[in-house]
Amino acid sequence: MATIYSRVTKINNVAGRSDYISNPTRQEFIKLTGKSRDFDWKEYADFEKANQKSQEKNNEARELVIALPNDMSETFSDEILEGFSHDLAKELLGENRDYEFALHFNHSQTNFHMHLLFSERERATTRTPKVYKRDMWFDKTTNRLAKAQAENAELRYKKGDVMTDKEGNTRYEDAPFTKKDKIFTERSWIKVHQAAIQNVLAEYNYVLDVFDSKHEIAQKKLYKGASEDYLEYAQHWNQTARRANKRLHKERATLLEEYKVLKPLMNEYKLFYGKENEMKQADLNLNIYKNNGYSGNHWNIFKRTKYFLMNYEEDRVNVNLYKELRNKIFRSVFNQDDFDTPTHYFEQLVQKIKMFPEKIKKTKDKMVSRYGTVERYKNYKQEHIRKEKEKKHEPKSALDLRLKQLRAKNNQQRKEKKKETPHRNRGVSR
Repeated sequence: MATIYSRVTKINNVAGRSDYISNPTRQEFIKLTGKSRDFDWKEYADFEKANQKSQEKNNEARELVIALPNDMSETFSDEILEGFSHDLAKELLGENRDYEFALHFNHSQTNFHMHLLFSERERATTRTPKVYKRDMWFDKTTNRLAKAQAENAELRYKKGDVMTDKEGNTRYEDAPFTKKDKIFTERSWIKVHQAAIQNVLAEYNYVLDVFDSKHEIAQKKLYKGASEDYLEYAQHWNQTARRANKRLHKERATLLEEYKVLKPLMNEYKLFYGKENEMKQADLNLNIYKNNGYSGNHWNIFKRTKYFLMNYEEDRVNVNLYKELRNKIFRSVFNQDDFDTPTHYFEQLVQKIKMFPEKIKKTKDKMVSRYGTVERYKNYKQEHIRKEKEKKHEPKSALDLRLKQLRAKNNQQRKEKKKETPHRNRGVSR
């Protein structure tokens, strides 16, 4: 099953980054580009510079890079891909935040992904225009402010008129953008945005898993411009990681499915947690009472009467319920050979689930020790080639030797059998 991978980075030069992800001369395999509306990132850059409160530059935007299924580029038309990109951006960012996206392939065309540039600020939905608070008179000759009674004075702006700048654009009392949304700096947004990606992909019939470092082995990035040695090493690592993740995912899914089946049954079984021996004794007592003698036990009339009055009904109900639940749980477990008691089995299951991240870590550590770097991979590759050569030659010589031994043994057996067979003289029949 494919996995969602995404990362978020701060952008200090949003105009430059926009050009980098959408310019065909700078990117070889651009599939599609688009924006939320007709806007210029320069507006945001100028606003951040104007509101800079220290020597450190303000972040002008953030960028989200999202790995997508490769076959989306082939099975979806540009129109559907564009709709998907806008749906995904709005699901992640809301309806009133500017964004730009670009769908790319990497250099080796093995990794289809989306670059999503977005502002941490929203556009202000309502703004208050600046207005003149009194009539504004100017001298016709000097264009300077003048009194209303002056000889060359003329009224240019009346009280209540909206102010404009030199280009004729309306001037406002408040800023064009809201404050930066702090949610994009919180770790919780990683899970939130990955869940959103998963939901939108599901709407387009792609069901992907969210990458979880505790339950998966991360793959290596195939960097643009990386050396051939690194790319070969990374591709081998990724292939091995995918196989390991598939196996581990199946194993964990089986454990979780069994937990899901057993949990409600174990909630019913709570009454008997740690009381299995008591239930066995109660079952034994019921048999002794019923048969008046069981496993060498004999009760006199006084003991039978006392048991009937004080314990019989309680034991009968509890034992029947215990046996029923135990059998139901037993039929529900996936590995009946390991079944001892429901409590013991369920505790082991829970422990396996809790320790699964440790199993992931051990698998990853084993991979790292064998081929976790370019140099280790080279050594591993050479050793693998050497063993393959030995394996190629050894079986043939071993097989020849084995066949030779079998032939010799068969020949010997035939000779011995021939010696043991009595010789018949040919003569005249009687």
